[in-house]
Amino acid sequence: MFKLKETSWLEGFSETQQDIMEDAFLLEALAWYAVNNGNFMRGERGEYFPLVFKRLCDYLSQHALELHHLRERMGGQP
Repeated sequence: MFKLKETSWLEGFSETQQDIMEDAFLLEALAWYAVNNGNFMRGERGEYFPLVFKRLCDYLSQHALELHHLRERMGGQP
């Protein structure tokens, strides 16, 4: 089970925001990979595309859960 670290909500928010930005950057790179017919570099194949895409989706789901927990720590305020 995922446990939220005991930090201030602002620190937790900042960490989650940074994680989301990094994952968005990776998703953009993955999108360019797909747009270029699965070729990032010469000789590269797209065999890892589904695995990387799944992992990034899992990360984003985890970040959404972290934000939900942060909201609860703030008393449920939007």
